Formats: sequence, C-alpha cells, structure tokens
Amino acid sequence: MATTKTLFSNLNSLLCNGIISEAEHSRIQNRIHKAETKAAEAQVVADLVPQLQDFMVADMQYKISDLVRGVMGISAPCHGYRETKEEQKHRDGVAKPRMLAALEILGASKYGSGAQTRYSFGEAAPQFDTNGDASEPAASGEDSQES
Repeated sequence: MATTKTLFSNLNSLLCNGIISEAEHSRIQNRIHKAETKAAEAQVVADLVPQLQDFMVADMQYKISDLVRGVMGISAPCHGYRETKEEQKHRDGVAKPRMLAALEILGASKYGSGAQTRYSFGEAAPQFDTNGDASEPAASGEDSQES
C-alpha cells in the first residue's frame, strides 16, 4: 500500500492539474486521515491483547476497572483514587473502549450488565445464582397449564 505521504502528493497533483475540485480534495484527504487514525488505534488495541493475556488468569472474572488498572495502570474511584474530570474523560472515553476492544479480540466471555459486568476467558461460570437453586429444573409452562 502506498504511504500517506505518497497519497497526499498524488492528491495534490490531481488538484493542481485541475482533475479534481477543492471539495473532492478535502473529502479524500479527510478519508485518508480517518483511515490512518483508525489503523493507529487498531494497532494500540492489538498491542494491549498480549498484556491482557499476561494479566488475566483463566476462569477468573474481572471488572473492567480492574483490567484497566492492572494492564494500563489507570485507577478509578472504585479503587480509592480521586480523579480529575480530564482523567475521568480519558478513562471512560479512551482506556475503557480500548480495553473492551482488546477483550473482544481475545474472545473473553461477558457476564452480567451495567456496573455488574464481569469479563473472563476460559470457562468461568457466573459467581451468582439468579433463580434460586440451580439443581431443580424450572417448571415448563405446558405442564403447569393442564385443564
């Protein structure tokens, strides 16, 4: 694939020779910048995966904040750290999404929702029972509706 410098050079030549308009030049230039940024972000996420594998123990569940702290070294208020608005914005807007993308690449399992969400890889079972005794099968709707 051509380098970004080569692409911009060719794009400028097309503009100078009147082959494309200023609007087309700007639109294509923006596309190149977005693709470059997306590729750089994908590389950052891919670099997190080995660190995440080293940190996580199979069959153990982790909160996202614990993973961000353990792998990236970014503490959250739940760890007793008082963060600034900028730190919170970075943690919520950059660090967590990167960690979630790395977990997806790793193929981690997700348990729960919201603040109770836990992640693991391997065969970790949920550590909570939502319907009472799991040894008794639930009654089917057909058996209980006899006339």
